[in-house]
Amino acid sequence: MSRFFSYTARTGAYLITFLLAAVWTVGALDSLLHPLYDLGRHNVGDVIIRLAGALGLSPSVTFQFAHLLAGLKLMVGALLLTALVGAIYEKVRFGASDDALLDVALFTAGVASVCAALPGLIHGGVPLQEVVGELMLCVIASRLAIYGRGYLVQNDLPDPKRPALGYARAD
Repeated sequence: MSRFFSYTARTGAYLITFLLAAVWTVGALDSLLHPLYDLGRHNVGDVIIRLAGALGLSPSVTFQFAHLLAGLKLMVGALLLTALVGAIYEKVRFGASDDALLDVALFTAGVASVCAALPGLIHGGVPLQEVVGELMLCVIASRLAIYGRGYLVQNDLPDPKRPALGYARAD
């Protein structure tokens, strides 16, 4: 029965990761498909313009900065999706997979959510609620992945093993 809960927890972690990847990717595509990227959004654009003004950026560099931020959103979504696809590939190819890339992707998404919280912290309301929701999903997925692995502290880690490469070594 414990194996069932472990499998269910890891599956839940990867499903939440898929949801986060969809949120980040759709948000990035929404930003990239608008001519002003996020500069045209009510609260977000104000914060980007204030930040660019504080950094002393020219208007053309501010536009490039908004493009950079939209591209970073797409990269976070791609990293989350890569963690999911990589785990599926390892499971099919090798029969097992570790969650190292999942942990990195969830940490990156959490840090990006904290960075994206600036407009929500300044203006409050819906932008702040969205970021808190993303952070909660990152924490829940991380905890489910830890539970699914079956070890929670350093002493419970399995012994490190070198993966078999599938070819004989010539000495």
